[in-house]
Amino acid sequence: MFHNKSHSENDRYRVFSVKNQPDMSISGKVTASQVQTLSGISGQLQRIYVTDSQAVKKDEKLMTVTNQDAQQAVSDQNDVINKAIRTVNTASDTLKNSQKSYNQANDDEKSAAKDSLTQAQQSYNEANADLTDAKNKLVELQNKVTSNVTAPFDGIVSVDNDTKDGIPALTVTSSEKELKANISEYDYIKLHNGDAITVSGVDGKPQQKTTISSVSQLPTTQSKGTAYYPFSAKVNNDFLYGQSVKVQVEQHEVKVPKSAVYHHQIYKIIDGKVSPIKADVTLSGTSYIVNSGVNIGEKIVQNPDSQLKKGEAIND
Repeated sequence: MFHNKSHSENDRYRVFSVKNQPDMSISGKVTASQVQTLSGISGQLQRIYVTDSQAVKKDEKLMTVTNQDAQQAVSDQNDVINKAIRTVNTASDTLKNSQKSYNQANDDEKSAAKDSLTQAQQSYNEANADLTDAKNKLVELQNKVTSNVTAPFDGIVSVDNDTKDGIPALTVTSSEKELKANISEYDYIKLHNGDAITVSGVDGKPQQKTTISSVSQLPTTQSKGTAYYPFSAKVNNDFLYGQSVKVQVEQHEVKVPKSAVYHHQIYKIIDGKVSPIKADVTLSGTSYIVNSGVNIGEKIVQNPDSQLKKGEAIND
């Protein structure tokens, strides 16, 4: 924003003081930072521990489901274990008999008895290994019989009992809330991660100062050919889920009108005299953003021309 001052000795030139830019105002919505539906759970409901709209903590148990297929697998595995136990018992008896025969064998019988003993020992070891594997498999299957569904984060749980399989559909909405808004392609360069913003309700309350946590590089919607990019910021629980809010983005850019740049130079006024500097600027709509060389509060000539010389006196 530029403030008109008095005319110079040469009425062709207008002098302006560079002022702070007004805050940029954007509309937005308050949403949950995370929403997760707990799906893909099959079986028979054993117990549900929560009610609709209940507040929950991370890792809190929400419901327990019994997997009937896993139950049948456990029953089948118990049969496998019982068979393995019988095989171990038989191998144990064979090993004892082979040991006894070896102990009683004469010198001519010792070699054959030793072979039988070695084979019996090997069969016994294999039977025990099979039994151990079967028991480990049982533990694995038993762990699948019941599934505990837990909250992935702090939040509020929604319970939908109107399902075909009888397993309630649970959705957890996080306690943490955030602002969601969009910035147009024309204002995109004005917004950065970490920028200070003020978020307030439409009527001004509640109000919170916060910082931008993310600005997307990908557009989310198109309107009449203009691209819009989403950005977000954390807000506190004074705001309601879904609440419409106003966002004030502080502006720290130094802007000058296009007419203030002549032959790649900006003509500053220092101690009442013209002092041209190289224009380090970026085009922004009908103005230039000054990247360096001009500060808030300094004075510039808005309409320099070829007749304006360095050191010329300008009354501002």
